[in-house]
This record gives sequence, structure tokens and C-alpha cells, in this order.
Amino acid sequence: MIKLILILLGICLLTPNYSWAGELQNITYQPPILTVRHQECQLKAPITDPPKLILPLKNCSGDKGQIIPSDSNPVKSIHWGQHDPKTIWLVITFKEQIAYQLHSGTTEHQLCFPNCPDTEKLPLQQEEFSADNSQLGLFKINGILFQVPLAEFTIEQFLEHSIGFVPEDIVRDGLPHFGAWRDDWLGEPRKHEGYDIYADNIDVLAAADGIVTAVKNTERAGLYIKLHHSYNVYTVYVHLNNSYVKPGDKVYSGKKIGRIQGPSGNAVAAQLHLEVKIGNNSIDPLPLIEEHYKNDAPILELIHRYKNQLPDLIELRNHKLQEFLKTPHNKPPSTSPY
Repeated sequence: MIKLILILLGICLLTPNYSWAGELQNITYQPPILTVRHQECQLKAPITDPPKLILPLKNCSGDKGQIIPSDSNPVKSIHWGQHDPKTIWLVITFKEQIAYQLHSGTTEHQLCFPNCPDTEKLPLQQEEFSADNSQLGLFKINGILFQVPLAEFTIEQFLEHSIGFVPEDIVRDGLPHFGAWRDDWLGEPRKHEGYDIYADNIDVLAAADGIVTAVKNTERAGLYIKLHHSYNVYTVYVHLNNSYVKPGDKVYSGKKIGRIQGPSGNAVAAQLHLEVKIGNNSIDPLPLIEEHYKNDAPILELIHRYKNQLPDLIELRNHKLQEFLKTPHNKPPSTSPY
């Protein structure tokens, strides 16, 4: 009897449609709107794998299905099914590169290819997006949504590993924030024009749709990739070890473009140096992040806590720099050729 109970329990645990999970009710596609109706399924961060877009529905179970649109439609096929006992994957395959918009409600998710009609006319009650914070992006410039450029990093992790991070070699690596001093320990002080995010053995993602304009290797940067977005906006990804793209490639937001595996260039520790540029001018991304999350109290509180710690960290680094320079063999070389 006990053996039978254990067998039945094992069957229940391996069955996708168990009671704790949400339920996928149906999926319809009336161009340009794809509607996903559900009960308590949680939409997680989309996965971009051109020509496919994958929407993971967590804590969700339901029947598998498929939609084949007309030949004239930019969407080639839509199919869904149980990816694992807890997750349904909705996979949209495109015939060509196309943008999309995503709206989320308590019982429906809607995607529009490429744009939604007036959102007030959509048959969807709009609510604050309730999936994980990586869905909300990082910041916006000229209406372009930029996402966290490291695989599976949330906004909290981005902040913790950048402005909230203290490098082990604080003198040589410097502080991560925009405007921090660099190379002053060599007698060649310059202002930091990017944002460092400390992470290792991780894929780097395109922060937004764009075109690859450069993949180069230099002594200071190591391997870096530069993307051009709309409105003369660029992003630069520095201190990489591998590139998955080449100049001229078109990339989607979230596409893997490179990888970090240890430090490269003049970085002391493994990190991504992210630059955001309008034309030739680098800009500080932190005010953009604050604006983007102005209605998210926990994220703002986290940003303000790290900002409040920054003056003490700058003072600490200055002290360590002076101690470093007092050691004879640590003195920077003379700038004079003689």
C-alpha cells in the first residue's frame, strides 16, 4: 500500500497540470495583435533568438497548439507547449526582422507586430507590469527602451554589481560610476565615460535593436563592440573576451553579442564597461535609470542608498591612492621623455 501511494505521488509531481500552476486558456492572433489569455500565469523576460521570439509563461500549464498565419503575414508561425513542468514556451517565428510591442494585464498578454493600435482601444485592462524587473528595461532614450545588457541580470543585480560594487583593487580598477577617475595612479588622470558592471563568465546582450558598427580589440579596451541605434544613439560594450557578431550585423534587443570570461584590456577584474553615447558624447546612464524607475520606490531607494555611499568610497579611494603613490616602486613614470 505504501509503495502504491509513493508511485501515485511521483506521478502527480511529474504531471504538468497540477493544481498549484496557473492555466493557459487560449491564444488568438488577429493581426497585428496576438492575445494570450491565462489564469495566474507569470510572463517572464522574452528570449530573442532571431528569427524567433520566445515568451516563457512561468507557473503555467495547458495544451500545446499552433497558428499558421497567411503567406502575406510577417509572422511565419506561432506555436506553444510545455517547455518543462512549470513553464510554457510561446514561440513566434518571423519571416523577416520586425519590431514588436508588449502589453500585460492580469488575465491577458498582448503582442503587436510591429506596433499596437491606440492602447485605449485595446480590449485589455492595462496594469503595472508584474513580471520580474528585467521586463521593465533599464532606461529610455528618445522612446527607445534599453534593457540590462547582461544575460539574466535583473535591474537590482545591475545596480548591485555597478554603482553598488567596490572593486577589490580600488586604486587600479577605479570606482564603477560615470565620471570616476581613471589612470591617475599612472599619472595620466582621465574621467570615466562609462559604467562598469562587474560580472564574469556571462553573455553580453544588445541593450536595444541596432546595427553593429565596430568589433575591435585595443590595449585599453580589450575586445569591444559598438552598436548604432536610432536617433544617433550608440552603445559600446568594452572588456569582452569573445564576440558573436561582426560589423554590419543587425541585432535585436536581448541578442547575445559577446561574452565576458575574465578581465581584458586594462581591466583588473572581469567586468562590462558600458558606454551610452549620443553622437560622440558619452552620457551618464544613472539619471536615465532613475527617471525610468521614478514610480518604483524599492528601486529608487536602492539607487539612493548606493549614491549616498559614493562620497565615502571616493574618499576611501583617494586615501588608498595616496598610500599607493608613497611607495617608491609604485610611483608613476615621469611624463618627460628625458
